Amino acid sequence: MFLRALIATTLASAALAAPAAAATVDALKPCYASDGPADNQREMIRVHAAGFTPESVLDLYIDGELVDSGIADEFGETRASIPAPFQGRAGGGERPFTLAVVERDNPVNAASTGSRVTNLAVTLRPNPAKPSRRVRFRGRGFTKPAPVFAHYVIGGELQKTVRLVRRPVGQCGVFSVKRKQIPIRNARVGDWLLQIDQQRRWVERPASNMQRMTIKVRETFLPPSR
Repeated sequence: MFLRALIATTLASAALAAPAAAATVDALKPCYASDGPADNQREMIRVHAAGFTPESVLDLYIDGELVDSGIADEFGETRASIPAPFQGRAGGGERPFTLAVVERDNPVNAASTGSRVTNLAVTLRPNPAKPSRRVRFRGRGFTKPAPVFAHYVIGGELQKTVRLVRRPVGQCGVFSVKRKQIPIRNARVGDWLLQIDQQRRWVERPASNMQRMTIKVRETFLPPSR
């Protein structure tokens, strides 16, 4: 009986002395889009981390800068939603970043992961140009592995939708293609809304990254020939 009790006590002590599981953070998307400095102009990062002391204070950093804090749950896990870091057009419009979750009172218990952030933008060149002229569409930040569409709207009514590319290139959704500026014969005079997104059907608030621009179509009166 004594020997059996001694073995049980020794095993229990060993279990209590076992180190806690190391902290982990789930992998992020390959790339996030930034359309401006405001929080609502940047794509949200969904964070899930585990392996922390239950109910401990956790700090979340991006590139070494504190951006959020919270409390781990009773299982040592946490979830958060934070805006991606800002990225403008400078420096190629794209860069890597690092996200880390750190246990405040035990900073050696931390986990980190990385991703990329890109400026969300579309340009048309040359500008200005005749509506029927083929121009160069360049874009980045269309991060879904899906086609990119251009929707042409005037007076609040959709006139046409065309597919620009079957799929953007790279992790941060880059494309470059030549298309007619307005693929409609005798495009009427007025302010056209061009919305570029990754949805086949036009809606004002698509469930994908999108860019809008205005194409102003004006009549040009040529002087009479002599």
